[in-house]
Amino acid sequence: MARKDKRIFGQHNALFEPNLDFSRLRHERLAKVQREMAKCDVGALILTDIMNIRYATGVSVMPLWTAVNLAHYVLVPVEGDPVIYEYNQSRFIARQFWSDVRPAHYWQHRFADQFAPELSNRWASEFKQVLQEKGLAGAKVGVDNLDYYGFTALQNQGFHLTDADEPMEAARIIKTPDEIELLRQSAAVCEAALYDMERAIRPGISENELLAIFWHRMLALGGEHCFTRLIASGHKTNPWFHEAGSKLVRPGDLVGIDTDMIGPHGYVCDMSRTFLCGDTATATQKEAYQVAYDFIQGTIELCQVGVAFSDFASRLPPTPEAYKAQRYSVILHGIGTDDEPPFIPFIDDLRGETFVDGEFQENTVLSVEFYAGKVGEQDGVKLEEEIWLTKEGPVVISLYPYEEKLLS
Repeated sequence: MARKDKRIFGQHNALFEPNLDFSRLRHERLAKVQREMAKCDVGALILTDIMNIRYATGVSVMPLWTAVNLAHYVLVPVEGDPVIYEYNQSRFIARQFWSDVRPAHYWQHRFADQFAPELSNRWASEFKQVLQEKGLAGAKVGVDNLDYYGFTALQNQGFHLTDADEPMEAARIIKTPDEIELLRQSAAVCEAALYDMERAIRPGISENELLAIFWHRMLALGGEHCFTRLIASGHKTNPWFHEAGSKLVRPGDLVGIDTDMIGPHGYVCDMSRTFLCGDTATATQKEAYQVAYDFIQGTIELCQVGVAFSDFASRLPPTPEAYKAQRYSVILHGIGTDDEPPFIPFIDDLRGETFVDGEFQENTVLSVEFYAGKVGEQDGVKLEEEIWLTKEGPVVISLYPYEEKLLS
């Protein structure tokens, strides 16, 4: 009888998260996508967007690289299991979850050079054959992100193309219990990273160093990356959307962060906080902070299941006139494996654009945000909370405390 190696004995699944069934998560998400495909009369999806691939299949391979290199794509039929096309040496990853895993073709010009038209047509003809095998010849096929050669190859093969975003985004809106738990875990990781970052704020530290501290703790706890570098200090907090750089924090500076974090297993934590370097805030800093805080708190209370978006948007806490010019572009947006619907803007900011109405639904997760900064002032404040909508009312998922030194 072979001897067991006690160095590894008992370590299998040592980090398994309690109350989470990842097989159930994958299959429930796929079922949601396929229900929405059926509603849209879409027979199949050809997905190259890494967020869509991961949502529909649970497969994630080198996400930042495959986000711009088409070496990882899937075909999702309206019924049955997906067909996974994977970077050749990584096919074993997808085989843990799905039986039909095939080597990906490379047709982008960067890989194929002058053979891009030929190889992209070969890629499209294989999809045509798979659709015929599945009884989906002539069905509508949704696509998301393709290059010129990929898109025209599908057209040349006679595909009846449509947009994949409609069923994919609709599938994401209502969260399963496993998704809610993963969003809570992502928030917990984010809060730990914020704690380390806040403790490090001092005169002389750079924004880049603060970003590195946040990323270090986030990565150490199983997070994956952040899709922005939105840490700003002092004059860079007004207007918002300066990203981290070499600027040094000085005494009295505000330091703002929008986390935009992809946490464990691909679930986002999108919260914002603004801190003070020092003990004494100015009247201007306190005013901006109070404006943002009051708006966030008042808005959360309006987020109730069954309330129409138009009714919600007409009952918002008032924005002081001096803060309207630079306020954030949306009041709230959905959150899950990415920024997701609904995206609700201020009605008076539309300038002729159509307001897309709907209503709040149970088990959606939203990020409510506000930026307060007067035009021409040095300081601005960014705050944002994540909330889970239940029948009993909104539940705040993001639990990181506010900056007491800035609250009047």
